Amino acid sequence: MLKVLPEHIYSLIAAGEVIQRPASVVKELMENSADAGATSIMLVVSDYGKTLIQVIDNGCGMTSEEAGLCFLSHATSKIDSVEDLQNLSTFGFRGEALASIAACADVTLKTRKRGLETGAEVHISGGKVLETTEIACPEGCNIAVRNLFFNIPARRKFLKSDSSEYRMIVSEFTRVALTRLDIEFRLISNSKEVITLPRGRNLKQRLTDLFGSAIGKQLIDLSVETTVVKVYGIIGTPQSAKKTQQNTFLFANGRYFRSPMLHKAVLKGYGNLIPEGNTPHYFIFLEVPANELDVNISPSKTEIKLENEQVIFQIIEAAVKEAIGKNAFAPSIDFDTEGVPPEISTGDGFTLTPEEKLIMQRGGFKPPKIDYNPLFNPFEETPGYKTVPSSINSNLEEEPQERRIVQIDKNIVLVSDGKGGLLVVNIARARQRIFYERYLHSLQNHRCQIQEELFPKTVTLDHSSFATLMDNVDKVRSLGFEIRQFGKDCIVVSGTPADFKGEKFSVEETMEEIAAYIEEGNQEELFRKAAEDLVRHSNFSYTAVISEREAQNVIDQLFLCNTPATAPNGGYTFFRITADEIKQRML
Repeated sequence: MLKVLPEHIYSLIAAGEVIQRPASVVKELMENSADAGATSIMLVVSDYGKTLIQVIDNGCGMTSEEAGLCFLSHATSKIDSVEDLQNLSTFGFRGEALASIAACADVTLKTRKRGLETGAEVHISGGKVLETTEIACPEGCNIAVRNLFFNIPARRKFLKSDSSEYRMIVSEFTRVALTRLDIEFRLISNSKEVITLPRGRNLKQRLTDLFGSAIGKQLIDLSVETTVVKVYGIIGTPQSAKKTQQNTFLFANGRYFRSPMLHKAVLKGYGNLIPEGNTPHYFIFLEVPANELDVNISPSKTEIKLENEQVIFQIIEAAVKEAIGKNAFAPSIDFDTEGVPPEISTGDGFTLTPEEKLIMQRGGFKPPKIDYNPLFNPFEETPGYKTVPSSINSNLEEEPQERRIVQIDKNIVLVSDGKGGLLVVNIARARQRIFYERYLHSLQNHRCQIQEELFPKTVTLDHSSFATLMDNVDKVRSLGFEIRQFGKDCIVVSGTPADFKGEKFSVEETMEEIAAYIEEGNQEELFRKAAEDLVRHSNFSYTAVISEREAQNVIDQLFLCNTPATAPNGGYTFFRITADEIKQRML
């Protein structure tokens, strides 16, 4: 039953609901639909939510009296007494959302309660009811919010870019969709259906529907139950961790929340399996007694208070460690092969063509040889190679042009410095520095050339990243990438930066990270992050012995860099061993 709360109850609520952007409207309307017992929810947006946000559900609906009351402040059917605030089981409970939305938009509500023959239509604009009529309509609610902030131009002016606002809309849609697997969700943007989520799917299938089939191969099941909390969900493999903090979700009793503390617990569970600064995917659900969870903290309802937070921290850390440990011994299964008949293997266990089998019978296949140094002692310390002398910052232009080079590893060379000392150069890191500065310089001077790919690469993305890239094709082109749409949430990369000609790098990971960075910071920051991403996802190591001429060329180019001593993603490119240090070690 919908009613307006008395003052002694709503004064205890952390209220002050403010609609800041289109995503705020999406969150409130979708949560209301889920609370209404809907089994199907459709979200329709036009012009990135600025022109239209419409949510249609088949929930319980409202009577004509309730339809008139719902736009009043503190009108809610979800709590009756002060005690109900301690046992909340619904998304909403304050009764402020619809009143806040109606105050800054043109809103039309059509609704019919289950079991009634007719419904009601309420038209309200700028907080004023314009019309209330009896109509024929389906059971449930159909609420359309048009011209958001038409009467608050200052708030409309400070909205972010279209792609950024749309990304936040998709994020709110995703948060609700992950908590209610029993509901069918649809997202229609600018008259195109972009996301369809069938009901009755398990969590892993819903994640695949949301983020693409590639993510399904990077997930680990997580489950532990204690007397304090039940923790379950899915986490990403250590190999899937990325620099960008995407797809990190925490839910408590079905409610999305943010917690830097519990985020740290997840990272501690991975330990040293992921590089510092990287973040894995995780979708973790907590179930605790309702009286041990306080959601009445802030108007956004994304902050909560857990009674046993320190204990839950330790449980999450241990659960992540256990899940990763179990996965290390589990066989890898590719679910995309389901229904595909098995290959017919030969009696010796291999699937070979007749030509390959003939070569094997003749001894053509030989076991690989292990290349090792019999004099290498892994327990022997070499103090001279562990420190970086202060002379590393000396003037590199004084280095002689003709150097004597000795290769001690595929990527490590010793170079005489002409003063009786030696330079130890990491060729792979040196090439990282060279390519980074060359690419960054071309971006800053707007001279980035695009090299057409002989074999264009197809990249499947989550919908939010796909929309961001397609809305910023010119920005992506300015980074040296030529892209075009290729089906739903899929792009074709037909051109890559010519500065990286001949180098192999992961186009898929680079596109995902560019989509995440493209709305953050200014253009210089975008250039820097794009350059770091390309270097990080490229392999500059040599697979064979480097020629002396090639090593000489790399070292010459390194000394022309602005910051030659370090690689862009960390680590020294070279260090110097002086003649005095060599003599000291000979004593």
